[in-house]
Amino acid sequence: MGAAWLLGIEIGGTKLQLGIGQGGGELAALLRRPVDPSRGAAGILDQIESGLPDLIRQAGLTGQPIRSIGVGFGGPVDAAQGRIERSYQVPGWEGFPLADWLRDRFAVPAVVVHNDADTAGLAEARFGAGRGCSPLLYLTVGSGIGGALLIEGRIYRGFGQGAGEIGHLHVPDGSGPVPGWLELEQVASGWAIAQAAQDHARRLIEHRATDWILLERAAHDPDRIHAAMVAQAAGEGDAASASILARAHAAVAFALVQAIALLAPRRIVLGGGVSLIGEAGWFDPIRRLVDRQVFPPFRGGFDIVPAVLREEVVVHGALTLAHEALPPAER
Repeated sequence: MGAAWLLGIEIGGTKLQLGIGQGGGELAALLRRPVDPSRGAAGILDQIESGLPDLIRQAGLTGQPIRSIGVGFGGPVDAAQGRIERSYQVPGWEGFPLADWLRDRFAVPAVVVHNDADTAGLAEARFGAGRGCSPLLYLTVGSGIGGALLIEGRIYRGFGQGAGEIGHLHVPDGSGPVPGWLELEQVASGWAIAQAAQDHARRLIEHRATDWILLERAAHDPDRIHAAMVAQAAGEGDAASASILARAHAAVAFALVQAIALLAPRRIVLGGGVSLIGEAGWFDPIRRLVDRQVFPPFRGGFDIVPAVLREEVVVHGALTLAHEALPPAER
């Protein structure tokens, strides 16, 4: 008997991905679909059910070849029960028994469900930028912020409900009228960077000062400003955009410094859409701030590197979970 065929699923707030492989870091077929939040969880379940037959044909397989399913879900999950706690972007997932649903629909006995950040971190640990490094701290900065801690290539989940939730660490923030603390996700996510720029644009409009580069590029509609626009303008020397981005750099660096003091990771992998800002606009400023603030005995004992698996990272991690859920004789 050859290696078993596996299904890896990423369920996010904006996209759904299904991938078939054998858990070794390669895909035989991939399906990517946008998510319509207005259709709720039921709409995504319909997409999975209708998309799998096409995916199997795309992979050149016949019948029902899938022996195990792994899922990376964009929100908190009860991994032991295979149940979704909730989604912060798509309604209808609260308490949903996703593992049971997949078993029933596709007659697959082995199904495992994890948070998407944990799943992505697992993939980077096994096949990407974290190979051979333990402990590994993975941080994904996109529309939200998630994290994962991998020890010897395995997800660390604390007492069972998850760990590595770095996006929910509180960081100092002095941007408002009263200095205070906010969750990292509220300061440095792609959504937060865009929101800060939109708020700045609205203040300019209130004062009839509309000659800001981002307002011009957004056709004077603050709602059209997004994080990539902020990064581009900052790279071109716009002071206001650079200040907004620097606020995110400082918040991420502060959170990483606390995580390093507690966990002493060998490597930190930064992924997600915001990390695509690149070396000069993202990685270098964060590295400099971390090096300046970190617990001195730990300086030089870790590095901070970009993720390498990009958009399919959660699917690769989900396939790894599916492989590990197989009976030993089928691995």
